Amino acid sequence: MNRPRPATESALGTLALVVGVGVVLSVVTIVPSGNTQLVAGGPGTGNNTVTQNNGNPNAPVTNNNVPGAKPGSHPGVQNPVPGSNNSGNGTLPPSKAGLSCDSQHNGGSTDRGISASNIHMAATTVTDGPGASFLAASNGAISAVAAQVNKAGGICGRHLTIDMRNDSWKRDLGAQYIQNFVQGEHIFGLAVNPDSEGLYEVASTGYIDKQQVPVVGSGGQTGVEYTDPWIWPVGTATISQMHIMAKDAYARGARHFAIAFESQYRFGLEGAYAFEKAVERLTGAKIPGFDPKLESCNSGSRFCGVPSGQTSYTSQATQFNNACFGVQSNGSNCDFVAYLMEPDTALAFLSNRGQASPLYGMAGAEPLFNRQAFANKCQDACNVQVGFNVWTGYQPPEGAYSGQAAESKYVTDMRNSNGGIDVDNQFVEGAYIGMNLLVKALQTVGPELTRFRLQTALDAMTFDSGLTKTLRWSPGHHFANDAAMGWRLNYSNGSFSGFSAATKFETDPWLGQDNLKTNG
Repeated sequence: MNRPRPATESALGTLALVVGVGVVLSVVTIVPSGNTQLVAGGPGTGNNTVTQNNGNPNAPVTNNNVPGAKPGSHPGVQNPVPGSNNSGNGTLPPSKAGLSCDSQHNGGSTDRGISASNIHMAATTVTDGPGASFLAASNGAISAVAAQVNKAGGICGRHLTIDMRNDSWKRDLGAQYIQNFVQGEHIFGLAVNPDSEGLYEVASTGYIDKQQVPVVGSGGQTGVEYTDPWIWPVGTATISQMHIMAKDAYARGARHFAIAFESQYRFGLEGAYAFEKAVERLTGAKIPGFDPKLESCNSGSRFCGVPSGQTSYTSQATQFNNACFGVQSNGSNCDFVAYLMEPDTALAFLSNRGQASPLYGMAGAEPLFNRQAFANKCQDACNVQVGFNVWTGYQPPEGAYSGQAAESKYVTDMRNSNGGIDVDNQFVEGAYIGMNLLVKALQTVGPELTRFRLQTALDAMTFDSGLTKTLRWSPGHHFANDAAMGWRLNYSNGSFSGFSAATKFETDPWLGQDNLKTNG
C-alpha cells in the first residue's frame, strides 16, 4: 500500500483493475481466514456461511471535496430521487397507510437491500495487519448487537444481516469491497464500518453521496465522516481529540510541544496536522520541524511522522528524543509529547523512549485507550511520574462510570457474546454505540424503510446511549460528538493497575477546523 499524502489523487482508479469480471457469487464456509468474518445473519442465512459478491467497481464517482467549504457543508450532493420522503426539514412523514411492524405488512422490498424479512447491511473491517490490535474486536460488538436484535424478532419483522469483510486497513481494497457491497450485493447501508481507510476513500471521492449509502455509527477517525451528509459518526473526530489534547496541556502550563505520529494512515495525517495548528494558535509558533508534507522525522524535528508496521523505530525515536530532550542552551526541552499511533507502532516507538520525561506529561489518542493491546504492554515506557494519559470521546466502564446502568449493560452484552473481549477498548465501545444508533434509527423509521427516510430520521435524532454525551445530528452538522476526556494509565510494581480519570469532558474549541480536505 502506498503511503497516503495530503495531495489530490485519482479517486478510485485502482478499482478499474477488476472491471469485466461481472458479478461473481460464492458462498464460503467460515474458516479461520483474515478475509471473512462470521456475522449475525437474518432468517435463512445460517450462522456458518457468508455470501461474498464482487460488484462493478468501475462506476463513475464525483469529487465533492470543494476547498474552502464550511465545516458541515457538502457542495455537490445529489438531490433525493423523485418521490422520496426526504423533505429536508428534519420531519419524518408517517409510513404509508396500511403498513405495520410485521413481516406481512411492512411493505416488503421498500428499497435496495430490504425485503419483508431482512435488512442487508455490510461493513469493511480490520482483522489482520496494522490496525487490527485496536480495530479487530469491533466485529464482536457489531455482531453482538445484531444478534440481540434478531433474537428479539428484528425490526418491524425484518432481521439484520451484516456482511463483514476484512481489508487489512488497505484503502484501495476497502474501497473496492464497499463498492462491491453497494453495486454488486445491493446492500442497504454500512453499519459502523471499522475500516476508516476504505471509508475515507469512498467518502472523499464522492462515491457515498452518488450512491446514497447510509453509513451509521462510524468511529470518526477521518474528518470527511463529519462533512458527508450520508455518514453519522458517534465518535469524537481525531482532529477534535488532538485539538482538545493540545488545549488541555497548554492550560496546565505546557509551552513546548512535540508529536510522533503514523504517516501511513489518514487518522495520523489529519490528527498531526490538527495538533500542529492548535499548538500554533496557542503558542504563536509552529512545532519545530513541522513538515507540511506530514511525512518526515528528520534530525532536530519535534514533528515526527513514521511509517507503520516496522519492528524497530530506534533511529526515528532516538532523533525525536534528542530533539525533545537534548537541548543544551538557548532553548527548552519538550514539556508535552503526543503520540498518534496504533498500539503496535506506539509500543515499538516508545520502547526507545529517552530517560527524560516531559514536564506536563505524555498523551495518546483513542487507539491507545486499550487495556489488552496497549496499557498492559506499555509498562515502563508509560509508567512515568508525570503521567501518560489516553483520550476518548466515550465514557469507559471505569472510575465513576463503572457500574452505571448503561455501562453495566454494555459490559454484560459484550462479555455474554465474548468473555475475553476488552471492554476498555474504545473502538469496541464505539462500535457498540454505533450499532445501537443504527437500531434506534431503523426503529424510528418504521416499516416503510428507505434510505431517505433513514437520512431524515437521523438528521433529526437526539441519541442518549448513556455512554457518551447526548448526541444530536442535523442536516449539514454531523459533529454530534465534540468532546473528549483524558484517563491516566496507572502502574504498580511494573504492571498496569487500571485507568483513573484525569479530566472531565472537554469540548473542541475549533470544531471542524483544520480538516485536511484533499484526497491524499
